[in-house]
Amino acid sequence: MRNAIKIDHNTVVTIDNAGCIGEKEFDIVNVSNSLTAYYTARVAILEQWCAGAHPTHIFLSNFTGDAAWSDYEKGIQQVFEEIGENLPPIKGSTESNFESMQSALSIMMIGKVAFEVSTNHLYHWFVVGKPLVGQEVVEQAQHVAKLHELYKLLKLGIAKQIWPVGSKGIAAECERIFEGKHFSCKLPLEKTSGPSTSVIVAVDKEQVHLFKEIMTVHYEAIHIKL
Repeated sequence: MRNAIKIDHNTVVTIDNAGCIGEKEFDIVNVSNSLTAYYTARVAILEQWCAGAHPTHIFLSNFTGDAAWSDYEKGIQQVFEEIGENLPPIKGSTESNFESMQSALSIMMIGKVAFEVSTNHLYHWFVVGKPLVGQEVVEQAQHVAKLHELYKLLKLGIAKQIWPVGSKGIAAECERIFEGKHFSCKLPLEKTSGPSTSVIVAVDKEQVHLFKEIMTVHYEAIHIKL
């Protein structure tokens, strides 16, 4: 697992948040509230998949204000529409006593174990999508790893592990996965991947051709020296 917590044999909790991103005057990145929620929920569900789970319940913490709630719900719903699954129930709370100067939200997902995952170094490893952050995410959306393709890999058993890349970059994630092994990849290893626009995927060598048939976004191999 990456940042998930397994609270019992079958239950996994993940969380992600976004701050200073949205529609308020003093936000650093100006995008719609629904897009902000989409990418926040996207990270939370990728963390679920990384732990071999799929979400059954969602909790939304909304610090932006009452008016943002429906847009945040729309963004979360978009994630599940993209992968062809029903939206789990959403509960949560809004800070309505005080008005914030900037947007902020947090999304927690509770899920149940649904997939077998492994970090066997003998698999073929790839980075799907390019590391992007801030306005790049909007301007280069064609380079963002697609959720429905990743989900298809999981359901078909082609992906043996799906590991989102976070703000510390590809190198930091590879160091966690490969534990002291030397690795290389043609993508920038230190650059932040923002809301996990790039994702590390492990594939059995016998199924690499199926992986390549499904992927429509840019990907690069990770070369590991064992």
